[in-house]
Amino acid sequence: MWWLVLFLSVFSIALRAPVAIAAASIARTIVVDLKGGGDFKSIQQAIDSVPDNNNKWTKIHVAAGVYREKVNVKSTKSYILLEGDAAQTTSIEWGDYNGDSSGHDTETSATFTSYASNFVAKRITFKNTYNGFANLTPAVAAWILGDKSAFYDCSFIGFQDTLADMLGRHYFKGCYIEGVVDFIFGYGQSIYEIEICWYYIY
Repeated sequence: MWWLVLFLSVFSIALRAPVAIAAASIARTIVVDLKGGGDFKSIQQAIDSVPDNNNKWTKIHVAAGVYREKVNVKSTKSYILLEGDAAQTTSIEWGDYNGDSSGHDTETSATFTSYASNFVAKRITFKNTYNGFANLTPAVAAWILGDKSAFYDCSFIGFQDTLADMLGRHYFKGCYIEGVVDFIFGYGQSIYEIEICWYYIY
């Protein structure tokens, strides 16, 4: 099994490399603050302000608060570092679900969606607020498709189908993931670094 350990180590280093580069060479910093003390009050507006086909790391710092919006990072918005103050105080929240009155399916129910490669998120919570106890159905917190995406000290909170780890190479370190049914699913080639994992079998 040494080859598997070697592969995971090299793969983990490859995923973390963009983060080290990002920390050393941030070309621009954008501040989002609900109270109006930054460049934008909306996370989506900040992401949209990043030029298409961007190839320089842009940090979007999100001040503490509950941002009630759906956020979509298009494939043309690469090299974004989305950074909150702390996962306990900075969150993106929405409540769409598969089959709701707006006609959402599993993918479009996601509170946060990222199609971009070279994307990093730190210290932020992605939450789908739909209460699945009333009607068990997919209600995704985050839908991740971009290659070389990394998440540090983030939380993903939902009920059914919380984290869609769909496509690409992804790295999760120190993250909290909460759900009941298929709460991690997809075809991503990912590494999850955790200290404790609890399994509940009913």
